[in-house]
Amino acid sequence: MEYIDSSVFIGAFLPRDPNHKVCRNLIDAIIRDKLPTAISIFGLAEIGGFFTRNIGEKLGLKHVTTLQRMKNLQIYYAEDFETFMDSVLAVSVSTGLPGSDAIHFVSAISLPDVNEIITLDGHFKKVKDQIRVTILRDSKSQ
Repeated sequence: MEYIDSSVFIGAFLPRDPNHKVCRNLIDAIIRDKLPTAISIFGLAEIGGFFTRNIGEKLGLKHVTTLQRMKNLQIYYAEDFETFMDSVLAVSVSTGLPGSDAIHFVSAISLPDVNEIITLDGHFKKVKDQIRVTILRDSKSQ
């Protein structure tokens, strides 16, 4: 199963994003083929907050609600928040991964079926020895 970083969903939903096409193609394939994927509740908060800040609350809510209704999208909630955040802290300090990315990474590795993170964020290269990392780039934006 693939863990989809919030940056990919934002890129897919935002036509002006330089990686829009490659992100949109991936999300369309996930929806069309009902591919099992995962994201954390933190990722949904990032998506909703981004669209509310940049476009408006209605669109932020629309995108989050659409994702919550996807049957093939597993939303990860940390069961023991303190232990989860201790892991996030350890990952950030040991790898240099930014805190928000460490939340995504720990969420991904906490789900036994997840074997890959798909993202637009190059910081995830710092954990490629622990999980497969695919960094999407539209050929026009390279």
